[in-house]
Amino acid sequence: MSARAGRTLIVIADDFGLDPAYDRGILEAGAAGAIDGTGAMVLRGPRREDIDVLTELDVAVGLHLEAAAAGPPLGRDAILRQLELFERLAGGPPAFLDGHHHCHASSEVAAEVAAIAAHLDLRVRSVDAAHRGLLRDAGVSTPDLLVGRLREDEPVIPPELLEPPPSAGTIEWMVHPGYPSPGSGSSYDRGRGEDLRALLAFELPADWDRGSGGTVPARSASASPRSEASPSSVGIPSKSPTRPKNRPPS
Repeated sequence: MSARAGRTLIVIADDFGLDPAYDRGILEAGAAGAIDGTGAMVLRGPRREDIDVLTELDVAVGLHLEAAAAGPPLGRDAILRQLELFERLAGGPPAFLDGHHHCHASSEVAAEVAAIAAHLDLRVRSVDAAHRGLLRDAGVSTPDLLVGRLREDEPVIPPELLEPPPSAGTIEWMVHPGYPSPGSGSSYDRGRGEDLRALLAFELPADWDRGSGGTVPARSASASPRSEASPSSVGIPSKSPTRPKNRPPS
């Protein structure tokens, strides 16, 4: 399939703000043009000056939602709080939404995330076909396929990038570039250096297009033109479609 048929790759680095060593890797990947966007963890204190550097590099900065390690699961109030923290930190709304360990796609909160994203016209990472359908039914833009590893024993380069499914349109490659930081507490530490090296060496096939971190091509998008609304300036309605119970791995 050629790029004319709609095959596009979007590369999104997760966990910006989780650890300074990880942030250095993300900034390096951004400077090399190896990523299109990164998800910021606003509860971990990412630096405004680093966000400004990413913006200057044309790397879209989104919100990497996080559920509390000890406490209630991610819910509407927590989502809105993190959106407001992002806006105060970055000076504007996020380019997209996703979640640490795919917490944004859990059956308890996926519909709420979809309702908020639809109201603010934000792209959302879809983790499987059922989640993708829920988002698109809500009018939310999302890629056609998510690839990338969640464990260090999985292939660094996703097999779907080497042999894409015939129906693949816009593929989001979830990556975790960085420099090892054993004190970070992350179970995915050594793999961040592997991801960074793979990104810096990766060459996009000639018949593919490169996407944007904040948007997806028309084939994959189902939302209206981007709104100027922000979580601090408007009331966000709640919706109640349910997310199927088949949660993604974490």
